[in-house]
Amino acid sequence: MNPTNIGAVVPAATLATRSAAAPEHTARFGAKAANLGRLLAAGYRVPPFVVVTTEACAEILAPVAEGIAQLLETLDHTDPVSLRSVSAAIRGLILGRTLPAAVVFDLDAAIAEWADGPVRLAVRSSVSGEDSATDSFAGQLDTVLNVAPEGVSRAVLEVLASAYSERSLFYRAHRGLDNFGVDCAVLVQVLVDSAVAGVVFSCNPQTGDPAESVVSAALGLGEGVVAGTVECDTYFVDNASGVIVSRTVVDKRSRVVAESGSGTTVAEIAGGSSAPALTDDRILELTRTAAALAETFGAPQDVEWAYAADGTLFLLQARPVTATGARETIFDNVNVAESYPGLSSPLTFSILRAAYEQVFRACHRDFGATGAIVDRNAASLYPYLVGTAHGRIYYNISNWYRLFLQIPGMEFAIEGWEAALNIENRYQRPAAPKRGLARLRMYALRVRVFAIIGVGWLRLPRRLRAFFTELAAFTADLDRRLDPETPERERDPEALLQWMERCLHELVPAYSVQIFNDFLAQQLFHVVGLLLERKGLGATEAITLRNELFCGEEGVDSVDPVRSALALTATIRDDAALRALFTGPLEPQAVWKTLAQSEFSAFRSDCLRHIALFGDRTVDELKLETDPLGEHPERLVPMLRNYLRGGQSIDEMAAREKAIRREAEHTADALFGDSAAERLAFRIALGRAREHVKQRENMRLGRSRSFGLVKRVFREFGNQMHAAGLLADPRDIFWLTYEEIAALTRGTAVDTDAARTVATRKHDHEQWHGTELPSRIVTTGIAAAGIDDPAFDTPISAVDASAQTVLHGIGCAPGRVEAPALVLGTPDPEVEIDGQILVAATTDPGWVFLMVAAGGLVSEKGSVLSHTAIIGRELGIPTVVGVPGVTRLVATGDRLVLDGRAGTATIVHEDES
Repeated sequence: MNPTNIGAVVPAATLATRSAAAPEHTARFGAKAANLGRLLAAGYRVPPFVVVTTEACAEILAPVAEGIAQLLETLDHTDPVSLRSVSAAIRGLILGRTLPAAVVFDLDAAIAEWADGPVRLAVRSSVSGEDSATDSFAGQLDTVLNVAPEGVSRAVLEVLASAYSERSLFYRAHRGLDNFGVDCAVLVQVLVDSAVAGVVFSCNPQTGDPAESVVSAALGLGEGVVAGTVECDTYFVDNASGVIVSRTVVDKRSRVVAESGSGTTVAEIAGGSSAPALTDDRILELTRTAAALAETFGAPQDVEWAYAADGTLFLLQARPVTATGARETIFDNVNVAESYPGLSSPLTFSILRAAYEQVFRACHRDFGATGAIVDRNAASLYPYLVGTAHGRIYYNISNWYRLFLQIPGMEFAIEGWEAALNIENRYQRPAAPKRGLARLRMYALRVRVFAIIGVGWLRLPRRLRAFFTELAAFTADLDRRLDPETPERERDPEALLQWMERCLHELVPAYSVQIFNDFLAQQLFHVVGLLLERKGLGATEAITLRNELFCGEEGVDSVDPVRSALALTATIRDDAALRALFTGPLEPQAVWKTLAQSEFSAFRSDCLRHIALFGDRTVDELKLETDPLGEHPERLVPMLRNYLRGGQSIDEMAAREKAIRREAEHTADALFGDSAAERLAFRIALGRAREHVKQRENMRLGRSRSFGLVKRVFREFGNQMHAAGLLADPRDIFWLTYEEIAALTRGTAVDTDAARTVATRKHDHEQWHGTELPSRIVTTGIAAAGIDDPAFDTPISAVDASAQTVLHGIGCAPGRVEAPALVLGTPDPEVEIDGQILVAATTDPGWVFLMVAAGGLVSEKGSVLSHTAIIGRELGIPTVVGVPGVTRLVATGDRLVLDGRAGTATIVHEDES
């Protein structure tokens, strides 16, 4: 082969001799190929490659160019469905093409020159504008790895098709680039079978600091680092001194390797590897290389590299570092999804956002933030503790860390908070000063924090009582306002707004006592685990014993609704007529109507009393759009039928849990038996932790009742706005935000067409229902730009469970049960439950009614201190949380073995039974 610079397939040597600065150079070969040519020209080692020029690629696509253009004209880049359908159609057109014979001949000739033996190839995109300082296109176009020579033609077409992938179409449209004028070249390059590979930045990519380089490295092929599919070591190097100032070396359990046929796979490393992926000499070699490239090219560089097994360093790609210093925002739903699973209405989110603002403004002062700190954060921090993405509610985790770090001396508490909420560890506490004034200042701050916490602990019982007193006063006031005998002016829109404003500024801040109690519960719960580990238990053993020590706690108000329902069930069981009614064929609505007959009047009164006391405790109870039980009393019927069928006894459950607790206490006593002082300290920590965990649940019932009041207010608002002609249906109120409702009421709305707003949001939610979002979303710059990335909107699809048998999570409530699975997405109050293992993405406090009739529960979300875990322990129901993807790996009817002590859910396949 002897291609020249005028051919369709151009060799690397030709690019290395051309002017890299010439615009036609990048236009013809794409940015990636041009950058590789610059690396070769600068004397760096690059794997052999050729590039199929943009003209040749345009010739390949010419017969389908008109069809592509027609499809692009129909594209709505803001609509995930449109992106998917247009991308799939264009992909089909491109993959139906064949490469011209001349291109195939030149590629075959080049590959033959490289091959001393079997050769494997990487086929990559090289697009104009790609790898530039402003538009990196990182991850937007496909790279096909481990391609055999005979598969190159197909791989070239795959790469060309990826120029029109969903992500690429969205990225270009979002960045203001033309989707019609895509000039794509394709690189065909020898694949380096690397022992270790990764990325080096000549500056810190998060801060833009040119004084610090960053290296990320993993075993195997570099795809694992770029795609984030394997464990990576990270090293920070001071450029001036060449000193490695920080390193994070992880236990590497997987690596990306070439498959025997084609493509790559993530392979497990037997026994794992805790050794650093790179020696110090290699780390410094990489940072010196990156610094030299930054000097040569006049900008900070992001360089992909690979070390072959013989230690030879290859540079695979270099591009300017993009978006240096952009502010990163992390959204995570790991804990909030327990209370707000799935999609929530705009009204729910807006009230929740306002409530969090008031609660945490108050609790920041409780923990020692000065008046100046509170004022400084009033506009930029407290209003932004929660966020929303496509109808889902997330914590703005970045701002939660700011909450902690702005209280002098409070950073010590972050570890316990992360552990309690099962949040991925992000914070590394700086090393404590070893001497001098800095160390004295550290101790002084610690003393201050502990003094504040001590005073707060002493005030805690009084503040808890004060909250419930305030709640009772607001309840009585709202009852009076909504009484038909009360003058209408007491419940007109302005009066309702004023009531809501008082609620947000008086009742809601009073709830900050719950945050203080939660903090004590989280920290003491963490301390109990640490004390057990210090006595020689492994981490898993300590967690298991700790969970068992928290079983069987008395006085948990969250269980009172269940006790009440089981008491109603006992009445049914003892009364022949009631038993016949509830076991008969009538629908729940008909059963409830029958209870109005005089012979059932006493039982119906008991049911109404139960509804009055506990009607706010329902599934999805904190969503304002969820109706309380009082609006649908017939929903009590299927719940009682489940209990009647299952024969549950709260006393038997409590006895079982107390037996587990006693055994755990004996084990703990034996561990601490050699030291009276340690035993006393442990008992005090355990006792206080139990008390605060119990109060945590009791306050949650108070929260449910508070939200019940807010539901009543906005249902009345919906009726009045419907009567005024602003809403087609009173329930449309939930599609507006609190701020919009206030603006419509007081004349400050810039858009008064509420019906149009409602219609738009209903349409959005219909689309979002069919997609799922990740638990964690990381954005830079404007958050909405990252949240709207269609990569976060993936269609909900089935997953082959045959590949996995044992699923691992966090064991929260001990016990072992084998039963059929019942997968519940959005739980139906009328669902029939009789000993199945409930499988859910997440649960909320209202699930307590479903849990009682179940054999066990396993969920994707949750932590050892989540409501699910606490109630599971209290009711003696085996519970495992934090099992990734369990709702897709398990189907209703699958047989499961759930072990709440080991934290496992085992799928029993037919051939095993």
